[in-house]
Amino acid sequence: MNDLVPLPPSDATVTQTVCQYCTVGCGYTVYTWPEGRDGGPAPADNALGADFRTPQAALVGVPYTAPMVSTIEGADGVRRSIAIVPAAGSDINRRRDHSARGGANAQSTYSRRRQTADRLTHPLLRIGNQLERVSWTEAIEVLARVLVGVRDRDGVDAICAKAFDHGGGGGGFENNFAVGKLLFTGLGTQMVGIHNRPAYNSEVWGSRDRGVHELHYTAEDARLCDTLFLWGANSFETATVFFTEHILPNFQGETTAEKRASFEPGEAVEPLRVVVIDPRRTATLTLLESLDPARVLHLRPNPGTDLVVANAIARVVWEKRWHDATLVADRTDPTEFEAYRLGDLRATTPVARVLAEASAITGVPSADLERAAAWMSKPKGKARRRTLTVYEKGIIWNLRNYDTVSSLVQLAVLGGHIGRPGTGCGRQGGHQEGYVRPDYPGTRPPPNVDQHLIDGGGKVLWVMGTNPYLTTPRAQRYRGALHARTTALSAALSGPRGGEAGAPEARAAAIVKALGDGKGLFLVVSELYLTDTARDAHLVLPAAGWGEMELTSINCSSRLLRLYGKFMDPPGVAVPDWEICARTARRMGALYTAAGKATEARRFAGFDWKTGEDVFLAGGATFPDNHVDEVGAEVLPCETYAGVDYALLRELGQRGIQTPVRREASGAVVGTRRRYTHRFGSADGKFHWIATGGWTGYPTEVARYLDDQKTWPFWLTTGRSQRLWQTGYHDARNPEKMAEVPLPYVELHPDDAVGLGVTAGDLVEVWNDEGNLVAQARVLDGPPRGMVFALQFHPFGTSNDLTSSYTDPKTTIPWYKGARVAVRKLAGDVLEARELISTRRTNDFG
Repeated sequence: MNDLVPLPPSDATVTQTVCQYCTVGCGYTVYTWPEGRDGGPAPADNALGADFRTPQAALVGVPYTAPMVSTIEGADGVRRSIAIVPAAGSDINRRRDHSARGGANAQSTYSRRRQTADRLTHPLLRIGNQLERVSWTEAIEVLARVLVGVRDRDGVDAICAKAFDHGGGGGGFENNFAVGKLLFTGLGTQMVGIHNRPAYNSEVWGSRDRGVHELHYTAEDARLCDTLFLWGANSFETATVFFTEHILPNFQGETTAEKRASFEPGEAVEPLRVVVIDPRRTATLTLLESLDPARVLHLRPNPGTDLVVANAIARVVWEKRWHDATLVADRTDPTEFEAYRLGDLRATTPVARVLAEASAITGVPSADLERAAAWMSKPKGKARRRTLTVYEKGIIWNLRNYDTVSSLVQLAVLGGHIGRPGTGCGRQGGHQEGYVRPDYPGTRPPPNVDQHLIDGGGKVLWVMGTNPYLTTPRAQRYRGALHARTTALSAALSGPRGGEAGAPEARAAAIVKALGDGKGLFLVVSELYLTDTARDAHLVLPAAGWGEMELTSINCSSRLLRLYGKFMDPPGVAVPDWEICARTARRMGALYTAAGKATEARRFAGFDWKTGEDVFLAGGATFPDNHVDEVGAEVLPCETYAGVDYALLRELGQRGIQTPVRREASGAVVGTRRRYTHRFGSADGKFHWIATGGWTGYPTEVARYLDDQKTWPFWLTTGRSQRLWQTGYHDARNPEKMAEVPLPYVELHPDDAVGLGVTAGDLVEVWNDEGNLVAQARVLDGPPRGMVFALQFHPFGTSNDLTSSYTDPKTTIPWYKGARVAVRKLAGDVLEARELISTRRTNDFG
C-alpha cells in the first residue's frame, strides 16, 4: 500500500475557487500538475511552500490529506494530479479549516479510473425504450421541436420544470440567469418548482415582506454577538466551518478584542450565551454543553409550535420593557405594530396566562421562555444586548412557514437586534446562493407543480440539476405517478409495430402527437449522473459541474461574491447549464422564425452568449440602478452585483466583494458589510409588522394521524449529516463516505427502542399512509421520547417518502419536518443489507 500523498511542485498551475457544497463557502486553492512530476517535502520544492519533512502542527499547520488529492484527465488526454486545499487569505475559513465535505472535493472530480467514471458524457435519447447516445444537434432538435409543439397546442403551462435556484456546485449566477430567462421570458411558464420544494416560491417571504432580506448579517456578527439563537439550525453538522471558525471562537472567548473594537465605548463584553431551539439534541448542542453548560439553553418545542415560542418570548421582552422603543417608534409602522401588540403579543392578557398557555402548546417550560427572553434582550447595564438569530430548515420547513418566519424576525426587530455589529435575524442557508432571474410569471401563492403532475397535468417536465424522486414531498407517490406517465409515453411511441420514428423531426412530431392523445409525460433531465429521476427520462443532457466551468456565487453568512475558477475539462461533450438553455432557446427561436411567428421568436432572443462571463454580465444588467449611497443600497436586491466583472473578481481573489454592490460616482464598486443600519428594505424604508394569528392547531393532513396515535405513535423529523451532502450524488461514489453511512438511518430514543425491541444497528421500517422507508437504527438520546429523527436523503432512500401533502396556504412551502409514523423492526442487519444492495454503477454507456 502506498502511504505517500503526492505534493504539487512549485510550478503547479494554481486556481482559486470556493467549495462546491454548503452555505459557508470556504475558500479553496486548486493545484494541478502532470502526473508523476511531483514536488518535494522541502518548502522550496512544493507549491504550498510548507515544510513537510516533519509533521504539520495540529490545527495551525497547512492542511494536506489524502482525500484532498486525486487525478484527472483532460480533453487533451493528459493525466494530471490535482490537489484541492483550503485557501490562505479567506475571511470565511480563516484558519484554513475545512469540513468533511470540502476536504473531499478532489474525490468528486471526474476520472475514468474512479467511481466518478459514470458521469454523463453525452446526450442520451430514449429509443426503443432504452437510452442511446445521440449528438447535441439531435438532442436539441428533438427538445426544441417538442417544446414548440406542446407550447403551441396545449399552452405554456403544459411545460413544467423542476430547477435549481442556488449557487455553488453547478449553479451560480450564470446558470440561474439562463434557466430563468428560458423558463420565464422564453417559455413563459408558471409551472416551475424549485429543486427542494413543489412550487416557485421563497422560503422566507415572511421576512422579506417585513422589509428584511434573509441574508443581511455577516459571519463577523457570529464573532461579535452577546447571545446567539440557533433556531432549527444544527450549525456544527450543516455549516461546519461557520461554527468552528466564527461561533466557537466567540464561545471560547477568543474574539474579545474584536468585540471591544466594535462595541460602544464602555459597553460590557460578556461571554457568549447560546440558545438552541430544536426538538432534538444535536451535535451542536452537545459540543457547546461540553464546554460550558451554564451558557447554553436548550428549548425543545413540540413539532410545529415554534411560532408560539417566538411570540411568547416576544411578550416577555415587551412586558419587561426590554424592547427597542426608539426603533419601534421611528423605523416601523405604528398601526401595524398595534395590531401585532394586541394580536401576537396578546398585550391585554396577563403575561402569566400567556406563558402558561404557550407552555401547554409547545412543551417548553415557562421559566425557559422567560430565560430565553432575558438572554436575548435584557440590557447589559445601559447598553442594548447584541443578539444574532440564525435559523434554517427547522424553521423554513416548519408548519405555517410564512407566519413562523415572520414571528422570528419580528421578535428580533422588537429587541433592536438588527443593523448593529453582532445582531441580525437571518438564514444560515443550506447551499450557497446565486439568484438572478427575470420575474416569475405566475401567481402568489404559486401552484403546486408536483401535485399538478401527480394529478396528470402537464405534458413536458424538464428537471434541471435536482433529483425529485428523492427530494420532493410525498416522493414515493411522486415517483410512482411519474414512472407510470413516462412509461405510458414510451409505450405509445413504440405502438403495435414496436418501431419508432427515426429522424429527429419525425421523432419529435410523434412525441407531440402521443402527448396529445394520452396522459403520458415527456421527461427531460439535465444532470451530472444518471440519477433515479433520470433513469425514467426520455432525454438526458450532460451538464458540466463545479471546476469544469467558471461560475460565481455568494455564501449565505456574508454575501461574499467570488469567482469559482475552471481547473479541468468537463467529461465528454458535457456543457454548462447556461449553454444547454442557450442552445435550446436559439433553436426554438429559429423554429418560430421559420414558421413566420416573429412575436414568439423574439421571446427567445438574447441567448447568443459565448462565455460564462457574458451570461454573468447579462444577468447583472437586470438589477436596479445601483449608483446609490449607503442608504440607497439598503433597498437593493440582496444579490445585486452590477458593475462587477470577472477581471475584478480575479483581482479580489478570496477577498471577494459583499453584495449588494453599489457604484460610486467615480465608478468604483463598493460592497455592503451588513444591512439595515439606516433603513429597512421595504419601499418606504419601514419595518412592517403582521399579526400572525397565533396557534391554530395542526392541519388536517397531519391531524388525522394524531387522531389515531395508537397506529401512528411517533413524530418524524428529518435533517442532514455532516458526512453526506444532499442526495449523495457525489458521495455515493466515495467508498469511504459510503462505508461510514452505508444506509439511510433513523435515530430512536433508548426508551422507544426498548419498546420496539430494537437495538443499535438493526434494520427498521418506518411508514405511514404516504410511503415507506427502510433504515438502520441508531439508538441515542438525540430525539425525545415519541419522536424519530431520519436522515433526510441517502442514495438508498429518502425520508421524503413519508412527508404529508400539507403546504402552507400563503407560500406553498411543505412541512417536511412534521409527519406521524409507525416503526417496526425488520429481520437482518446492516451487513446483510449491504450484500443485497449493489453500489455498482452499471449503466455507464461507455
